[in-house]
Amino acid sequence: MAAPAPLGTGAQPDPGKSAEPDTAAPLQEHTELQEPAYDEIAEPEKHVSPIVVIVMIIAILAVATGLLAVVTHGFHTKTRVIYHVPAVFTLRPGDCFDSGPNDVSITPRSCSTPHDAEVFATFHATGTTWPGDAILQAQASSGCGARVSGYMSPVLAANALAQEYVYPDSVAWKADIRTIVCDVRSLSGPLTGSVRK
Repeated sequence: MAAPAPLGTGAQPDPGKSAEPDTAAPLQEHTELQEPAYDEIAEPEKHVSPIVVIVMIIAILAVATGLLAVVTHGFHTKTRVIYHVPAVFTLRPGDCFDSGPNDVSITPRSCSTPHDAEVFATFHATGTTWPGDAILQAQASSGCGARVSGYMSPVLAANALAQEYVYPDSVAWKADIRTIVCDVRSLSGPLTGSVRK
């Protein structure tokens, strides 16, 4: 019976090498570089003066106010309305014209060519505040009726001619227009020539 083999590491020594450690290969040391811990560095405490805080608050409010002014600039501007006087209120006695669909827009014409109407009088309405349509219509009717005979022959006025008038509405009144325009028109077609006496 054979004797049991001794227990070992199983490694056999190399007969060509000595059992002493190899000093030819340098030993490599493993070293870790330690970085400084930042939490260990103490920072000096900073003290802010109350005056500095107040100045900073005032500066922030000033900048905010300036930005608000820039953003809202132009939102509170006033609108200026320019009223253009209708051409009918610029007519004078002896002017002939063709009228538009609303009797306020007109086209001036020579009285020697066919035309719709001829102005025989203009005058100013009375009153300082807007009197209303009914009062202005009454002023226009009576004022034009009283002036027609001074411009044209009564026989001609009664012969197929009609009197008309234009007075300012409330918008024109606010624009300081007070003129009432009196004209005469033919009931049977365009007029040719002046109706003046």
